[in-house]
Amino acid sequence: MICGRPISILLVLAAQIAVVPAQPVLERLRADVEFLSAPALGGRVSLDRGAEVAAQFIAAEYRKAGLRPANGSSYFQDFRLAPIHLVPGKTRLGIRRQGSEQNVNPVSVFLGDPSRPVRLEAPMVFAGFGITAPELGYDDYAGIDVQGKVVLLFDHEPQESDPKSIFNGTGFTLYAGAWYKTWNAQRHGALAVILATEPVNRHRPPRREPDQANAPAQALVDGELRIPRFTIPTESLAEFFSETGKSPSEWQSEIDRTLRPVSRELTGVRVLLEAENQSDVSALAQNVVGWIEGSDPALKAETVVLGAHYDHLGIHNGRVYPGANDNASGIAALLEVARRFQEAQIRPGRSILFLAFGVEEEGMLGSFFYVAHPLRPLATTRAVLNLDMIGRHEEHIDESRGAYEVSDDTSNEINLVAASFSPAVAALVARENRSVGLRLNDKFDRESSMRTLFRCDHLPFLYKNVPALWLFGGFHPGYHTPADTADKIDYPKLEKVTRLAYLSALAVAR
Repeated sequence: MICGRPISILLVLAAQIAVVPAQPVLERLRADVEFLSAPALGGRVSLDRGAEVAAQFIAAEYRKAGLRPANGSSYFQDFRLAPIHLVPGKTRLGIRRQGSEQNVNPVSVFLGDPSRPVRLEAPMVFAGFGITAPELGYDDYAGIDVQGKVVLLFDHEPQESDPKSIFNGTGFTLYAGAWYKTWNAQRHGALAVILATEPVNRHRPPRREPDQANAPAQALVDGELRIPRFTIPTESLAEFFSETGKSPSEWQSEIDRTLRPVSRELTGVRVLLEAENQSDVSALAQNVVGWIEGSDPALKAETVVLGAHYDHLGIHNGRVYPGANDNASGIAALLEVARRFQEAQIRPGRSILFLAFGVEEEGMLGSFFYVAHPLRPLATTRAVLNLDMIGRHEEHIDESRGAYEVSDDTSNEINLVAASFSPAVAALVARENRSVGLRLNDKFDRESSMRTLFRCDHLPFLYKNVPALWLFGGFHPGYHTPADTADKIDYPKLEKVTRLAYLSALAVAR
């Protein structure tokens, strides 16, 4: 049983593809993508039958490729998820001052503990961008006490439009992410976070799917973040600053100009927060994990991770979102790399972990769970190579037009996301690419409009100081639509990226 449901029929479906005889590489890649993105798998949304079939298929292919189970005798690392459906009419954000109360409509709510209703009233502290960066000499929490209070934060980071900013110029640092801001507030003793896009910005707000507007669809039952986060519209910020003598824009401009915090308690302001999940039920999801043990007695305790997520978006309005590029392409490459190690009969010095993540589309929940409960020590994990959306040609989508340049011909190009955070790994990939011949592009490390750094499973590893790199083919018009189908994959390009992933993993492991 998986997630409490019988899978005998599902295993028959998986077996239909799992027992195919040896094939040329392009045919194997195509067969894997076509199976994973087939209508019968219903878009592989987490906690649904299609995701279960995909997980079983991956485990079967691991076994055939000679990978050992990484979790004792099992290829599965289970984690518990709570489906999130906010109780209608129970979500509230109230501002209380001098006997009056004003309500603000939140854009979204993150429940740190999905099993417990949020009901709290507390004083408020404005803590700037919510960043503590000792290596940059910057700390929004310096000199303020947020214990038992709610913190109001700007999204992103200071000087975002300044190419000379200490915060990675016009790109992002890890401090810009909502996960970090919530974790930092939590470790300073805050009860909750209220987050708003900073009022002075040139970036575009991230696109939200309609069914994601109120809350993430799922949450980890036992995640590292335990406090709630309410996201509000930027225009609502003025309600909190009305008695400070300055507008939100003026406070942000002062931070941008001086790079000194302006954090302060919002005297006389108390905030009321309420939200509740409709159910306290939970279900199991899985990461699928196999490994090759290293051959060097001194190095085999060290790990190289090759990862890709297998879930997608399911069915909406009767239409399947097949997710052929996102991310059947990455899983196909992951499986093919495992087969190449088996065919070459290579056991490098370091161990290699093959990690198929569940629940990436709902906020990288599988990878966040893994870094909190690693099956191999993170302290000796030398590199993570993440494969996601590697089989199509990059083209502009509505969000990206005017934000950055896309090459005229991307048929032979792959993006390296987070290269600036993992320069040694990026340099190694570039070296191995000499024999592959792809054009490598690191543009997403220099732009902030698409929040690309925060959109995939490499991110949780970076937060744990593990070098991690995302090989990413770029956005395209079929992204997160029913048009992301197997017939649109460029299989020769997918094979080249697969070859680069194999050579890079082998080089790190050696």
